[in-house]
Amino acid sequence: MRQSDVGLMENRDVRDALSPRAPRRNAAPPMLVGGAARALQPMSLARGNGGEDWLQRLIDEHPNILPVSQIEPGFGELVSVVRELPCGHGFIDNLLITPQGQLVLVEAKLWSNPQARREVVAQALDYVSALMAMGFSRLEQAVMETRSDSRSLYALIESSPDALDEISFIDAVANNLRLGRMLVLIAGDGITSESERLVELLQHRVDAHFTLALVELAVYALGDERLVIPSVVARTLLIERGVVRLESSDIRIEAPKPVLATTTMGAPPAKTISDEEFDTLMDARRPGLSSEIRKFAASLEPLGVWVDQKRSLNLKVEQGGDHNPINLGYIQRNGQVQTNAVEWFAPEPIAMAYLQRLATAIGGSVVKGQHHFVSLDGKAPPRIEQILPSHAQAWRDAVRALVADVAAARSAATEVR
Repeated sequence: MRQSDVGLMENRDVRDALSPRAPRRNAAPPMLVGGAARALQPMSLARGNGGEDWLQRLIDEHPNILPVSQIEPGFGELVSVVRELPCGHGFIDNLLITPQGQLVLVEAKLWSNPQARREVVAQALDYVSALMAMGFSRLEQAVMETRSDSRSLYALIESSPDALDEISFIDAVANNLRLGRMLVLIAGDGITSESERLVELLQHRVDAHFTLALVELAVYALGDERLVIPSVVARTLLIERGVVRLESSDIRIEAPKPVLATTTMGAPPAKTISDEEFDTLMDARRPGLSSEIRKFAASLEPLGVWVDQKRSLNLKVEQGGDHNPINLGYIQRNGQVQTNAVEWFAPEPIAMAYLQRLATAIGGSVVKGQHHFVSLDGKAPPRIEQILPSHAQAWRDAVRALVADVAAARSAATEVR
């Protein structure tokens, strides 16, 4: 497939579709304007227009067409590994990986296919189990035997600026395989309401180590070119391995009894693979540290602070108007607490006052790098275990003071106008 064969467009409204009950988007066809305006009509890939093989090639050659950041914000760029990977339970249509060792498997289905509507979810679960059983060595062997260039998994990602070193990468992939921690995407040219109900069934009946999502790749003809609009139709939270039984047209799932942590309100938190990976790394630093971090973040919610989980855990608060949110600090996967981002969008006097309060409270100082940041030794950012839980109240007080300063500045600006 040539680059010109496919036009790529990101659906910017996809955030509204991140639950099984979300309304369908793209109800109206996209409009081509400039000259004689015309509505584009969706193509059916089943009518001699490439079929599932076309979808597989599209994903293999343009992996970042998949809206993974809307499902798992902590995942990095996607790198295609192989198509049609034998795994003992059949052939995985597309296997992809990130430079940090996160796995993504894709089943490409045309939704006019009746078999897809009945068996696709159970098939995806089978593939997860098969990959877990393979482990790293057998998976890499299968990949090298299937690829025409016989490249290893690490060779596929080592040129990425975000790549782990080889030993860390192998450990990450092996651990994700052992836990069955991966993103499973069912991608099609149109998602049926029946398929959405299958994901809703999984959401309510099973708890979790992998995330499953339905991705619609709507295809439109533009002369000899194709416009592809990706969107997330539905996704589950993390799904733990369960027993799937096919009985006639019904799918029955027997799940282990869930064991979930709870928030301060007593409700189960919504966890993604990114959350779980981050929590695992924190608990490796000190048992229970992840719970201390989550508890601290929850205690900031009354102040308007929320968690923006990407590769790092970011603590953010709005400052109103058209201003960007203020980043109060982000906890990196290596445990460092970076506070340099507070200067990005907070007014300088407010940012410096916040940094000084926090530094004084934890017995540190404010250091000037490219941006100012809090440090305990005058050189490097502190580690999260050096702050929580012993300095949790002091950090909350510093956040509360910043929020008050922002409110006062906003009020003063309003009075001037």
